[in-house]
Amino acid sequence: MEPAVEQFGRNVRAARLARGWTQEELSAASGLAVVQVSRIERGVREIRLTTLLRLLKALDVAPARLLEDLY
Repeated sequence: MEPAVEQFGRNVRAARLARGWTQEELSAASGLAVVQVSRIERGVREIRLTTLLRLLKALDVAPARLLEDLY
């Protein structure tokens, strides 16, 4: 997979863990399926803009936090 996609997944996982959440809790907060959260965090799924916005809102982080070190 693309290195940027893998890094994005690591950033999502770090933001989730910083909140002390499980993947199930992020799933509930974002409205995404648990399997989708898992695939995003493992860097095996590219996301749409709407998914990014859902993650940002659920995790209550600035866009720069999830986009850090992508390029």
